[in-house]
Amino acid sequence: MKRAMFAALTILTLLAAPAEAGKDAERSIFELFHGKWQSNGPAFGAPAQSRMAWAPTLDGKYFRLDYRIEMQASEGPVSVFQGVAYYRDTGDDVVNAFWADNSGDLHPIAAERDHNALIAHWGVEGAKQGRTRYELLSTGEFEVTDWIKTADGWRRFNHTIFVRAPAAN
Repeated sequence: MKRAMFAALTILTLLAAPAEAGKDAERSIFELFHGKWQSNGPAFGAPAQSRMAWAPTLDGKYFRLDYRIEMQASEGPVSVFQGVAYYRDTGDDVVNAFWADNSGDLHPIAAERDHNALIAHWGVEGAKQGRTRYELLSTGEFEVTDWIKTADGWRRFNHTIFVRAPAAN
């Protein structure tokens, strides 16, 4: 009896999985990313605490990404990197955006959806160019990977795994 019940539950779970995946494909990528995320892992080769928040703004016409990394070198004060991006939520698989950060960078972004990921190509030809992949993993974690374009090709310079931040009391 227990085996039959287990088998039935397994089959129902397997049948439901494609339906759930289909529902995610119908939702805006920004709806999937919406919320606050945190990481207590390395960033740029140093121990770090990273925070990321995705939220609708400007009457829902845009999604705002707030990104902050606090890095602790072996000596000295905490170094902070923070940036903000505005993505136009058109419901399409290709979106335009811009990024600005406290290093003074300001980049246009052309981004495309790849299932539960957003691949943001930032910068302009002949100047600083990069690529960031934001991906919601099946584990519920959120993976962010950054590359910079060099004379030798693409070089990964950062990789962070986030989890949803606990709700504030």
